[in-house]
Amino acid sequence: MMDHRTLSAAIVFADRFYLSDKAMTELSCLGDCALADAKSADDLAEKIGGSSSVKIIISEYVPVNDLVLSKTPALKGVIAYGSGYDHIDVGAMKRKGVQACNCRGENAQAVAELTFGLLLCLLRKTHKVDPWVRAGGWVKAGRVLPEWAFGKELWRKTLGVIGLGQIGARVVRIAKGFDMKIIGYDPFMNPEQYSRLEVEPVVLSELLSRSDVVTLHVPLTPETDKMLDSRALARVKPGMILVNTSRGRIIEEEAFIDALQTGRIEGAALDVFTNEPLPPGHPLAKMDNVVLSPHLGALSREAGDRLSDSVVRQVREILEGRTPEGLIN
Repeated sequence: MMDHRTLSAAIVFADRFYLSDKAMTELSCLGDCALADAKSADDLAEKIGGSSSVKIIISEYVPVNDLVLSKTPALKGVIAYGSGYDHIDVGAMKRKGVQACNCRGENAQAVAELTFGLLLCLLRKTHKVDPWVRAGGWVKAGRVLPEWAFGKELWRKTLGVIGLGQIGARVVRIAKGFDMKIIGYDPFMNPEQYSRLEVEPVVLSELLSRSDVVTLHVPLTPETDKMLDSRALARVKPGMILVNTSRGRIIEEEAFIDALQTGRIEGAALDVFTNEPLPPGHPLAKMDNVVLSPHLGALSREAGDRLSDSVVRQVREILEGRTPEGLIN
């Protein structure tokens, strides 16, 4: 059963996220479950309070760091709900002999599909014509639609994919349906892998200067933090479209906003931001050449069920002393 009052349980949910009924039933058979509903690492550490019952922590966004580890003497593993694990101090886990895992690949299709959903919404101006139609603008305009409603096609445009892991590879497969020319940058890929995906390998600067559309699919690491800084953004092809469904901090926000305002970047489709939720009155929220969504890339029913099953498998593996499928340390 899930206990909302005490964290003296084997399995602790640091924050709220979707778990299927089937997964909850299976987890309850593996041990008592408790919801921390924590707002921060400090809050999580305080709520656990040194309990020797806690064996596994599952977290989507709440940081798990040295402070949390100091309050969990019997901890065996930490599972990042989803593929991103920048909120997990992997080094601290390794030093303490705690297994750190993620659920990589389970939400890849959902994120790849949202990438194109946002991109098509931006290019065909769905975000602008929908409220216009609802407000009666079409009736007033008649058959001849206003010029601002005319959008652009993806057909035979050049797509630059930064990061060709499980999400990026799916984006490539979808892009082929639009007959797009695909170039890619991923320092962890070898020539054979590029060839298998039918993607032309290029360095980052060339990708930015050649692409009509650039889409980001990399984790947030010290190497990718502000990967697209002011210097990188100065090299983009004029009128480029940028899509980000990875992490907001991959882009240097101030330089990015300037590029959108000056028209160097024509538009952007964004599911992630430097600070989340996006603060009221933020400059990005005032731009009609930007499509926004609230970090919902992984939130499909199917992805939720796959993530739930992955969590159950890894909890079982950790408790049984086996290597979990998503081990990252």
